[in-house]
Amino acid sequence: MNIPCPHCQSFVVPGAQSCGVCGNTLLREAVPGASEPVCAVHPELASLHACGRCGSFACAKCLRQSERGEPLCATCHGRIPAGALPWDRRDELGTLRAFWDTCLDVMFRPMPTFAGMRQDGSIGSSMGFAMLCSLVSIFTTALVYMAFMSVFPVPDSAMESDNVSPTGFRMVMAGMFGAWIVLAPVMGLIATLLSSSVDHLLLKMAGTEAPFSVTLRGNALSQAPLLMGLIPICSMYVTPFWTIGVRVVAYQGLHRTSWGKAALGALAGPVLSCVVCGGGYVALLMATLGTR
Repeated sequence: MNIPCPHCQSFVVPGAQSCGVCGNTLLREAVPGASEPVCAVHPELASLHACGRCGSFACAKCLRQSERGEPLCATCHGRIPAGALPWDRRDELGTLRAFWDTCLDVMFRPMPTFAGMRQDGSIGSSMGFAMLCSLVSIFTTALVYMAFMSVFPVPDSAMESDNVSPTGFRMVMAGMFGAWIVLAPVMGLIATLLSSSVDHLLLKMAGTEAPFSVTLRGNALSQAPLLMGLIPICSMYVTPFWTIGVRVVAYQGLHRTSWGKAALGALAGPVLSCVVCGGGYVALLMATLGTR
């Protein structure tokens, strides 16, 4: 967050003690008896801005900037562990808020977010984030399909002609979508472990030295764009590309490596999978056509 300079109204960053445009100091003496707020720590100085967390007035000496760009007083800033994501502060923020805030940071501020966070994280923490992303990615879409099946059921006549109970069919379909919601986090967990293993092998071959937990952390956090799954159906066309792009940034920031090596780790696996699957499909198609 930028704060207007009291002299020229240009924006200054929390923590600066002079304006980068007009050059005037931001440390202003308080005027006795004036209505202007003063710093809670230095009452002889006028407040530059209020702390975004506790609301205390702070002068330019006391203001700091959080990793999310919030203006904080020195006391509140000191309570935040260095490099801690909202997801790393679940005990303080609550799981849902920590998940939401982390997704927004990763989606819209990937470079400063990954550059400022600590490299390592527990495997359980990374897997928990990945499972939540997988659940969110399909939850709304599954509910829409279930509602569609309830509101627009298959005509009973069509079911009866095939000796299928319409009620039983609708129950089976509802059960399938319910199972989809339950199994999605498990499948996401497996996919995350597999893709992280392939990416880590490629990054190791490229010369990076960080442990597997760093690659897993980057892979899991890069799935934050799956939050777009709250928008049913259409999100599946956007999130894969968004996720891959964020993953390149994640590997570059967490592995402290070059963009080329990060791109190799993030892109080589999906590209190879597409080539293998696409090649297998073409070979099967050619074999089928060749038998006719």
